[in-house]
Amino acid sequence: MKKYVLLLLGTVSAIALLLGVRAWTTETPVTVKLTTVEYQTFRQTVECTGKVELSGSEEVFVELPCIAGDVYVTAGQTVKKGDPLFSIDVDATQAVLSQWGTALPDTAFDPDESVTAPVSGVVTEISVKKGQTMDSSAPCAVIAPGENLQIAATIREKYLQQVAVGQKAEITGVGFAREVYHGTVTYIASTAHQQYGGTSGETVVAAVVSLDPDQADSSLRVGLNAKASIVVNTMENALLVPYNCIAQDEGGTEYVYLYGDDGIARRHTITVHQDSADGALVVSGISAGDRLVQDPDLLEGDRVLCEEG
Repeated sequence: MKKYVLLLLGTVSAIALLLGVRAWTTETPVTVKLTTVEYQTFRQTVECTGKVELSGSEEVFVELPCIAGDVYVTAGQTVKKGDPLFSIDVDATQAVLSQWGTALPDTAFDPDESVTAPVSGVVTEISVKKGQTMDSSAPCAVIAPGENLQIAATIREKYLQQVAVGQKAEITGVGFAREVYHGTVTYIASTAHQQYGGTSGETVVAAVVSLDPDQADSSLRVGLNAKASIVVNTMENALLVPYNCIAQDEGGTEYVYLYGDDGIARRHTITVHQDSADGALVVSGISAGDRLVQDPDLLEGDRVLCEEG
């Protein structure tokens, strides 16, 4: 009889211990931060890289391959239409051509031949050096007649169909005085080309993003690197969820934990329509006003102690 009493007491103690552990594990709240879901404006952007330049740039070419003589201008210099940019060393050019078994036509160059500015403006690029051979297929100088600034950018092939002339853009750069500048896509090239970085290349299309008239300041120096975030889609009253509120199970299903009035966090499966820099655009599974657990690492039904994030 004593044996059964001891066994009964042991069983009761074990049950009490289990209930105590269960109560401790389920009732002790997990401290979390919450984010309240609100309607927002969703913006989808295409990121492009480029450089600051003056608008309306005019490229200068030589008509025939030749040897450069004296160079009269430098980058940043203001010139008028007809001003000489550099001279052509006719004798040196003739000597090189003679080695190739050809000769310059008598009327090809005057003895004092020089290449002049086709427009008035600022010389933004001069790639000529005295004694250097110049190819007629590449520009030897660039002159910008206008004072308005723009970003000469490139669009990656996979984003090309999303970008159109007239779309707005936000422009940023490490060397700029302000955090964001505003502009508009004003040109997209009709042909593509290869852009190389290191040993790899990709197909890109040239584009121009013109800064709005009131955006220019002295920090936007010609030649600085810039990034243009082109706004290709806008949606009002969208539910954007921060990425730190979203988790994914082994099957790839995305979910969040909603905080209830009873202090319990419950898992809800969500449908993500699109990603953006500000968060994921969610089209089902949550509503405006829902409070979501940040950085969820919970079990279904966990009691939480919350603080607004």
